[in-house]
Amino acid sequence: MGPAAFLWPPDRAWGAAQDNTAPCGSSAGVTNRTEFPLTNGEVSLVLQDESYNVNLAISYNNDPTSNRDFTTLVSSSNFPDLDPGHECYAVPNPASNITSGSNATLQLSYLSTFDTDQNSTFYACADITYVPLASFTTNVLCFNVSESTTPTSTSSSSTSSATSGLSGSSGSSSSSGLSGGQIAGIVVGCVVGAALAAVAMFVLWTRYQRKVQRDKVVAVRMGDWGNKSKAGDSQPSEA
Repeated sequence: MGPAAFLWPPDRAWGAAQDNTAPCGSSAGVTNRTEFPLTNGEVSLVLQDESYNVNLAISYNNDPTSNRDFTTLVSSSNFPDLDPGHECYAVPNPASNITSGSNATLQLSYLSTFDTDQNSTFYACADITYVPLASFTTNVLCFNVSESTTPTSTSSSSTSSATSGLSGSSGSSSSSGLSGGQIAGIVVGCVVGAALAAVAMFVLWTRYQRKVQRDKVVAVRMGDWGNKSKAGDSQPSEA
């Protein structure tokens, strides 16, 4: 994979010699299409380098061959500059004339200084077929976690869900020699670990707050009982 790629829907096979070539950064044409919901769709991106001026576009041609075949869905003005990590974005619903069974191709284009000191435009495409939301059963791995870019990679862990989700991406990075799936696994493994750590901290904090509240209630009750006992002792006894 290049600096960024579709994690879901899976993108076309990656090639280092073509990743700067419009419109899809790949020598592969349409091979496999992924079912995509007509409403409430979303895309999942994985990034191994900083990316800028990100643009998400779509073509309803069966085999788009030029940038002119694509229409912008989410422009770069609405995309933040993306750091390495995992990002999830909602996709606008298609026009009413696009129905179940319609084919489309999603295009990701962006700038990055990947392996160079100059900005270059990179491309990635994912081919889809629309289906009704009621028929869409895929559990999409979708969350937002990013990490600051570091000079070298320090993680070697990966997750099976990440690598299997990138079955549409292949090839090796010119900088690390790892396949797209391996790189995605490393990046997503890091960010998933960070997300799980954040969830664990939240759970522990919630339990701590509950314990504090329980301790306060017990202290108040003990105080009430003590006051009642003192009041009973101070009353004069009947002769």
